[in-house]
Amino acid sequence: MHITAQALQVVITTARCGSFAAAAEELHKVPTALSYTVHKLESSLGVRLFERDGKQLRLTEAGRFFIKKGELILAELDELSFSTQRISAGVETRLSLSLNNIISMKPIYELLRDSERHFPQTEIHISIDVHDGVWDALLDKRADIAIGAPNLKAGNEIRCEDIGTAEWVFAISPDHPLAAYQRPLRAEDLRPWPAICIRDTSVRLEPKVAWLLRGQKALVAPDYHSKIAMHLAGLGIGFLPWHICKPWLDDGRLICKTIEEAKQPTPLYLAWSSEHSRPCFAWWMEQLRKPDIQQQFLQPLA
Repeated sequence: MHITAQALQVVITTARCGSFAAAAEELHKVPTALSYTVHKLESSLGVRLFERDGKQLRLTEAGRFFIKKGELILAELDELSFSTQRISAGVETRLSLSLNNIISMKPIYELLRDSERHFPQTEIHISIDVHDGVWDALLDKRADIAIGAPNLKAGNEIRCEDIGTAEWVFAISPDHPLAAYQRPLRAEDLRPWPAICIRDTSVRLEPKVAWLLRGQKALVAPDYHSKIAMHLAGLGIGFLPWHICKPWLDDGRLICKTIEEAKQPTPLYLAWSSEHSRPCFAWWMEQLRKPDIQQQFLQPLA
């Protein structure tokens, strides 16, 4: 049984107008043509879509169901036509973003809302990567844009721009034994305590550990939410990005300690594959270059 888009439109318009005459005027057709289309469709389905009361028409229960589903189908057909034309014009079907795990997702949420409005046919895929895993995602073609790529590793196939710097603090629970020290902490003070780390997600590049002393035990956390919880519980020690742990420093649940060999600030970059120039990619790059957006990346995690 073949139901055409034209037949769907005739039934929907007739139901809304209440008569073949009114629907014919709207569709610029003669009433007999609409009546014939509806009658043929009802015969094919073996059901009545309308009850006739003279020239007035009322939907049957089957007709109401048909209208409800038919309107959805017509909307999908319109979207299919629009999206196909947009893709033919060069709009991509997928865009992949890799975010450094120290970058806040808060500004991304609003950009996703706007992106959906401008590019409804483009799927946005977001991955959270750790350390050099952000660069790895670009080099391995798993990401089109990297946000917060640490340090500088751009080459011929990768371009980048500075978007800020992550400052690090050695933060521990005020109940941790190291909190009692009144002098800068030395390596021998720190080595007996587990270093709370997050595993580098690199595949192509050699994975790195953000901070671990020789001979020190590692306690590997899955993300910063877990890492902070471990710091709060006194399960280990380590560095945290200042912008992430500031709320806990402000209320005293974490304290900063000075150590002799401090972790240096990490420059962060917006990086991308130089071969990309399609519409959705260009729109995202324009947004991500805005200073107010970049400032929001270095705030407590969403």
